[in-house]
Order: sequence, then structure tokens, then C-alpha cells
Amino acid sequence: MPLISSEVAESLINAALAAHKSGSLSALPARRPRAWRWFSRRWLGPVLGTAGEGLRGEQGQVEALALLLRWSALQLRPEFGQEPAAGDRQSWLERTSWRPALAVLCHFGFVLVPDFPDRYRRRADESPADNLCGLWAVGPSTFYRYLDKGKRLMAEGWLAHPLAGARRLSLRQMVQHELARRGSERGAEQSATWHHRQAELALARRDAASAIWHHLQAADPVAFTQSLQRFRTELSRDAETDLLVDQMLELPLSPRQSFDLRLAMASLWRMRNAEERERQAYESALRIATTHDDKLMLGIVYGALGRFHEPRDTDRALACFEDSADFLRQARAVESAQPGTGLEEYVAALVRLAWLYVLRNDPRSRAVLDKAEAARTDPAVSAENVALLEQTWGEYWRRAGEPRRAIEHKHKALNIFERLGDTRQILSTYNNLSLIYGEAKEFDRAVEYARRVVAMAEQTSVDPYILTSSYLNMGVAHYLQGQYDQAIEMYRAGLDHSVRAHLAVHVNRAHYNLAEAYYKRFSLTGIAGDEQLGDAHAAAALKASPAEGDLLLQQAARGLKAEILGAHDGLVNERLLPEEFAAHFDEMADVQRQRAILAVPVGTEAHVKAHLAVARSYLAIAGKEREAALSLIQKHGLGDRFVAEFEQLRDTFNRELTREQQLATQWEREAGELLQEQRRIALLDHLFRAGSIQKSMYAKVCGVGLATASKHLSTLAQLGLLEQTGNGPSTRYVLPH
Repeated sequence: MPLISSEVAESLINAALAAHKSGSLSALPARRPRAWRWFSRRWLGPVLGTAGEGLRGEQGQVEALALLLRWSALQLRPEFGQEPAAGDRQSWLERTSWRPALAVLCHFGFVLVPDFPDRYRRRADESPADNLCGLWAVGPSTFYRYLDKGKRLMAEGWLAHPLAGARRLSLRQMVQHELARRGSERGAEQSATWHHRQAELALARRDAASAIWHHLQAADPVAFTQSLQRFRTELSRDAETDLLVDQMLELPLSPRQSFDLRLAMASLWRMRNAEERERQAYESALRIATTHDDKLMLGIVYGALGRFHEPRDTDRALACFEDSADFLRQARAVESAQPGTGLEEYVAALVRLAWLYVLRNDPRSRAVLDKAEAARTDPAVSAENVALLEQTWGEYWRRAGEPRRAIEHKHKALNIFERLGDTRQILSTYNNLSLIYGEAKEFDRAVEYARRVVAMAEQTSVDPYILTSSYLNMGVAHYLQGQYDQAIEMYRAGLDHSVRAHLAVHVNRAHYNLAEAYYKRFSLTGIAGDEQLGDAHAAAALKASPAEGDLLLQQAARGLKAEILGAHDGLVNERLLPEEFAAHFDEMADVQRQRAILAVPVGTEAHVKAHLAVARSYLAIAGKEREAALSLIQKHGLGDRFVAEFEQLRDTFNRELTREQQLATQWEREAGELLQEQRRIALLDHLFRAGSIQKSMYAKVCGVGLATASKHLSTLAQLGLLEQTGNGPSTRYVLPH
């Protein structure tokens, strides 16, 4: 959607306001198609989504625009509420901060000016502008300044503040109030039914935010949670979602409803890559399940915790999935009089457990898959679980060395997820297909499916687990084609994303892949630094704890260098890896990359950037070591015993600062009250470039008058920050030597 200037926005809003005043708003789409498209695409969605059947067809869109314009004018008021009551003298007569909003509302026909005969006796045919001039005792020019200010602030507000979060909620509330005033909604006893129908219409348009708003108005936590789960990708990037969830939590919910809502909230936090908030949501759900000793809820939440730990700690994930299956088995036994109870969750737990067994090449996977397969035809088992089962079968056959059967199952899963509209699982299946096609030597299709995930990530938030996997899969496809430069680029992207998302399993897989690619490229090209980078990444893969790593991958990492480059006289991590790599892998790996750049004749700018990158890395290492020392001092209660050492460290740092940095620090300390930061920076910059400054130039640089400039320069000279040279017109001020 193209950005527009404030002038254009003000012009478009002015056109719409004028059309409303003249009663020709319905002609705006034909007369001003550009303005109409702008309003429709950017702003009318929440109004129409809230009104539902209350605003239908083209006339409904015109009425929606009128409501939007009125709401926008009301946003100029400090309270952001409805227009003041007719008898509210304080608002209409005394509060000047409200006058821009009232001028717009009355002049363009949204609100009638109330009569205050004791203040001003108006004529019967008097215009709103003249009426307000009389009430406020101002001339026409002052009134039109209020009006212009109101229109300008409306345009600025529309450009500066997105229609999201609390702003969108206030718009929905105004629309709801207007519908109730018109009688568009049914009676109170039928309100929930009306909102349910509008939610269905919103979901059909994939307007998930409006749908959950209607679920909230209907006080339906079950439908609210289901929509939250189903459209978690779209809702995770919408600030309004959190406000609606908070309002739903304030309603009287049953333990199961509160439990399900916490799990849905965890899904949102996962999409936002907020690991700690996701964990807290799961723990909150676990407390609810434990408090009520509900075996079904315990089984469900342990399954969710298993999925949370799967990319971080595979041992913990396996334990969670096993507990999940056990609790769900108990729940089914307790509720045996009600066939189907817990079956959906039980099959889901079996599928996840089988998936983890498959990833570990554990032969128990086939028995668990067969058990889940036996229940797939039961009506209680959802299409989503059937699709997940197909996913797992696909991975099973991939590892069994039958790629065609694997692809068949993956495409069956993809078809189901596309029917369900489950974006996350669709993207996950793209990743699986990318990996399988790569192994089947169909590289173009492998890269194509991985790129679909990356393309989606450029438009919306994508689960970091999925995005990281897509980069690694693209790297594999390039590696298998011998395109090692591209493979390294993709592996690096995967490593960066997995580190940011704290996905330990993916971090270690990326390290292994990078070691393999660097060794391979070194064996063919002999590029300086590739062997050392391969050593560093191989050592990082070997350092992983058993819970974070893949046992087979770690075993392969031990012999990786010998396999690609030939026999060596010791293990990579014992002979070639400096200790600093183990303690500060990311920083030292970056230093190694920058040293490789400095070793070749590239442009001066590239060398400057490389030197600065090396400096940043060493500064990061120094900071980490200092924090480690402070942590030990606090842990062992060593108090002030190392004050002298810290002073030496500070002196060393200060000694290495450039003269510019030292002066900036000194000026901030001694002239901070005289000069604001922006002026200090500008003044020092001029002095560094020109060497001296005169009074007239000081006034220009600092934006002050000549008298103030003279006073400032004299004060700075008294403080010893500047030295005066010359007299009269040739007086200049320089930095002291």
C-alpha cells in the first residue's frame, strides 16, 4: 500500500468531509475514485466488520465512511469519546482544546450546535460556523483556524497512528453504539445470536479480528478460543488481539474455558517469538489443570509443553509427550462411559510422540503410528489430527528411504491444511516437502517450497521454528548441488534466526551444516579461513548438551573433517580450536570472517567496515568478561576487594578512546546544563571540521541569538572547554590543545 504525504491525506479527508456536508458522500466513489480507494483499503474494514449486516452494500460503505469521519474528528478530543451532550456548557463553551473537533463536527454536518440563549441568540437560518463564532465570541478567521487545525490534525493522526489496538476498539465501540441507536441490532435476548452470525460472516471474509470481537460481545469463550487458535498467524500481528483477550479473561469462565484460552494465548506468543511469555502461558494452563486434577487437561498441556520444548530440549520434549499420552489414556479410562471423550487429544499426543520417535530414528515410532492410525477413522478425530498423522507418516517413510511414499503422505497433509486454512501447518508442510524433494534430487522444487515460507515471512509473522527450518532446507538443496557459497549463506541465515529464537536444536544443526559446507568449499577452492571456520562450527556442534543435540549428528561431527579433508592427527575440537572460540563462539567466528575480508584486496570501505566489526566483537567479549567477574564477586560476597582492578579496566578503556570521544564526554559532564545534547554535538562537529568558531557561526550552528552566542562562548572559555584567540572582529574560539 503506497504511503502518502500529509498534504495529500488532508486533501482526501477534506474531499470526504465536504461531500458529507453537501449530502453527496454517496457520489464520492465515482467523483473521487482515488480518495474512495484510499479510505476503503485502509480504514473501512473494521467499521464494516463491526457493523456486519447493519451496513450492507454500497450504501453501507458510504455510511461506514461517515461514521469513520465522525470518529476521527472525535479523536481530537482528549477523552476520545462521544460528542458532548447538548447541555454540557463546559465542553461547548469553555474548553478551547475541544474547539478544533467541534468545529469539524458541526461545520461538516455530523453534530448540531446546541442553543445557549443566555450566551448568544442565534438566527433561525444561521450557519454552524456563525453560530459557533457567536458562542465562542470569536471572529470568522479564528473559527476557520480552528477548522483548519482540526482537519490537519485528523490527517496527521491517520498517518501517524495505525488503526489498531485501543484506537480500533474505540472505533468499534462507536459503531456498536450507533447501530444500537438506529435499532440495527436485535433485542438484548437476541444480541448473542446476532453477534454469532456476524462472526461467521467475518470469518468467511477472513476478518479474524472482527470475528473474535463479535465472539467477545456474544460472551462465547469457546468460539473465541477456537478462532484465536485457527487464525493465530493473522491475529498474532494485531495489537487489538491482546486487548480482546484481556477482556475475555475478565468474564466468568469455567476452568476448561480458562485453560483453553491460556493455550491459545501461548500460540500467539509463539508466533511472536516471545519465548518467555509462551512458557508463562503454558505454566498458567498447567496450574489450572493441576489444581483441578483434570487428567484430560493435564494430558493436553503436557502435549503443548512437549511441542514447546521440542526445538530446545528433545529429552524434555519426549518426557512431556510420554506424560501427555499417559494422562490422556487415564482420562479415557475414567470417562469410558462416554465413548470419544479425550480421543482427539489422545490421537494428537500419539502423533506427536511418534513424530519425536521418528526424529530419533527410534523403532518404537512404527508401533505408535499404527496405534494412531487405528483411530483415524473415528468421527471424534479432527481433520487437523489426520493431517498431522499424514505428516508423521511422511517423515517416517523419508527416513525409511522411500521418498515417493513420503511425498505422497506430505501432499495429503498439505491438502487438508489448505482446506482448513491453517497457515502455520501449511508452511510447516512446505518445509517438509522442501527437504524431501532435496533428498530426491528435485532441487528446483526443494528451493521453491522453502522460498514460499521465506516469502510469507516477509509479509507476516511466521513461527521462528518454521522459518529457521526453511533456510536450513534451502541450504541443503544448494549444498547437494555443489553450490557452497549459496549453501553457506542460507545456513548462516538459519543460524542467525535460530540463535535469536533460542532454538537450540536448530542452532546445533546449523553449526554442523556450516562446518560441512566450509570444509567442502575449502577442499575445492582453498579459500583462506574456511578450514578454521569449519573447525569452529564443528566444535560448536560437539559442545551441545545431549538434550540440545542430535546424537547421530554429533557422532558425524566428530569425523566430519577427516571425512571431507582427509585424516588428521587429532580431534578438531582438541587440536585446532582456540579456547576463545569455546568461550565466545559467535564473536570469535565473526572476527574470523572479518579477518578473511581484511586478508584480500577489496575496497577501502569494506576494510573499514571489517575493522569496525572486529572492534565491536572484541568490545562484546570484554563486556561479557566484566559481567562474569561481577557475577562471581556478588555470588561469593567479595565486596570491594576488586575496586582497583575495575579502576584499571576503566582507565584502559578511557585511554583507548579517541580525542573526539574524550571531548564529548568532558563537554557532557561540564557543559551539560549550558548546552543541550543536540547543540553540543553540532558545535563539536563544527570545531573538529573547521578548527575554530566565531560568534556569528556559533549563533547559526546552535540556533541562538548573537547576544546568547557571546554569553555561551565566554562561559565555555571560563570552563576551559574553549580558548579565545584574537580580538575584535577576528576573535575566534578553538579547542584547547
